[in-house]
Amino acid sequence: MAEDVMLNEAIQAVRQGQRARARDLLTRLLRADQSNPEYWLWMSAVVDTLKERAYCLQTAQRLNPADRRARRGLVLIGAATPDQHVVPQPPVRRKWQVDVLQEPPTGIRALWSRPVVRLAVFGVLGLIVIGLILAGIFSANRPPAAVAARPTKTPGPPPTFTLTPTALGGKPTPQVSPSPTYVGPKPLWMLLEATYTPTPLYVNTPHPISEAYRAGQRAFERGDLTTALNFFVQASQVEPNAPDIPYYIGEIERALGKFESALEYYNHALELNPNFAPAYLGRARASMALDPKADVAQDLQAAIKQDPGLGEAYLEWAAYLLARQDAETALQAIEAAGQVLPDSPLILLYRARLALLQGENEQALELAQQANQRDRTLLPAYLTLGAAALANQDFMQAREALELYVDYAPEDAQGWLELGRAHARLSQPDQAFLEFFETPDEQQVQAALRAFNRAVELDQKNPDLYFYRGLLYLATGEGQKAVNDLFRARKLDVKSFAINLAMGRALLVAGRIRDGYAQIDGCENLAADERELAAVYYWRALAGEKLRLDAKVVADWKALLAMPEDALPAGWAETARQHLSDLTSTPTPKPSPTAKPSATATSTRTPAPEPTYTSSNP
Repeated sequence: MAEDVMLNEAIQAVRQGQRARARDLLTRLLRADQSNPEYWLWMSAVVDTLKERAYCLQTAQRLNPADRRARRGLVLIGAATPDQHVVPQPPVRRKWQVDVLQEPPTGIRALWSRPVVRLAVFGVLGLIVIGLILAGIFSANRPPAAVAARPTKTPGPPPTFTLTPTALGGKPTPQVSPSPTYVGPKPLWMLLEATYTPTPLYVNTPHPISEAYRAGQRAFERGDLTTALNFFVQASQVEPNAPDIPYYIGEIERALGKFESALEYYNHALELNPNFAPAYLGRARASMALDPKADVAQDLQAAIKQDPGLGEAYLEWAAYLLARQDAETALQAIEAAGQVLPDSPLILLYRARLALLQGENEQALELAQQANQRDRTLLPAYLTLGAAALANQDFMQAREALELYVDYAPEDAQGWLELGRAHARLSQPDQAFLEFFETPDEQQVQAALRAFNRAVELDQKNPDLYFYRGLLYLATGEGQKAVNDLFRARKLDVKSFAINLAMGRALLVAGRIRDGYAQIDGCENLAADERELAAVYYWRALAGEKLRLDAKVVADWKALLAMPEDALPAGWAETARQHLSDLTSTPTPKPSPTAKPSATATSTRTPAPEPTYTSSNP
């Protein structure tokens, strides 16, 4: 079978040290059949990191538990403990010191061992020394010969050759530095997608006069960026008018995190050829890396216009639109990308994000799972899978996906935020005005706080980070800490209904009833639909009961019951009827000669101070 032939070729490549070829062959086999444990076992021999190797071996062991090779591999890399019955083999004691046998001398050594020979040699040497002394004495009075002295060669440092910067479109070429050392898992574009979902190079222009260009392409394909940069710089000196060479240099600079430098090279490529579609795409990506909110619509549309077959431009355009919640246009971009790249797992991934945006949570989870199955090493799929699982209240699946995601993307605040929500069992912003599904235990609370705190360290301008941490404090009854976080969130998003209503609830839990009532009362102007307006009636009525504002409380309960049933969360209508009944029922008077006057709010309560919001760190 063709698969067997390809597997044998991959095994031979592994044994011959051709890791790149072996990885490419095994990648194709895995894309065709991910349930073959033999493919995973051999793939573990050519991946770059211990985490990848452990993943491959664990997959092979899961698919074939009887194969002990995967188990031994996991033990050797420290990812598994040895079996209990394994007894270490005692070391073999050997006698390392042996008697040295003296061999009889031969050749010159045998001749020198004779006393007569040694005496003769010393005699000849003595005569030579005496002759030299006498020659020096008798030649001292002779005039010096007029001869030129032969010049001596003084050893010194070898000549150095300094590479003079040359102009590439009027700017110096980049200084090539040693290969960067990556801390933690390798970037996804180098480590995962290039390994399991290789995308052919879009730019493959023939450059017959420049071998450096072809060498740069080969180095770029295998992820050796420093070598590729060296070769492309050389190629740019031979072919200064080729737009794809500065484009490749820009791609390398972008991959190394040098986004401003990358922009210069993309711009230079477009100066050489304004119709060069990949440079528009690269410039858009570099701009968004510098500023995620950058307006790159013009560049992305230019890339699509210049080359309607550039599938990656459609995918980037779809991601851009999804980030801006433009569901209708994003759907068109996803469909167009599917026509060009039908097998790309990003199509499924972006469909999952679109479903989340449209509130179709079950479909979103199904699509995210399909994207993850299509390519298990597509890291963004784990973030979307976690978010979809959260939306469906599948907290265990959400934690599993998000823990893996932050392991590979530890600097992504959004990933830590979603992981914190999974630990805290906070599935949606509506929990600002709903009862919590289940109060998390102490271990979950601490895990959630660690995730939220890490997210805040990475991004202090995202109101959602403070909002969800405030909800966690609210769920655990720490009212003032909740107030502090929700106050910060409201400063960043003053018009958010969920944040403002959660602030009112937090004030109630903190014992600041009047402040809480006033805060909830102000939310009525922010309510955007009947569900939010119902939340105002519900929580304002509960707060009003504590202040004995009976007339207002009755009005709120009646207004709540007058709303459509589908606008009310489960249990709210029954709560409203019960409280309304208690407030409007006429109690039977007790036989008492003297009626005891009822207490009023104004005569028994000291006015509360104005609300103050502290910002102490929790």
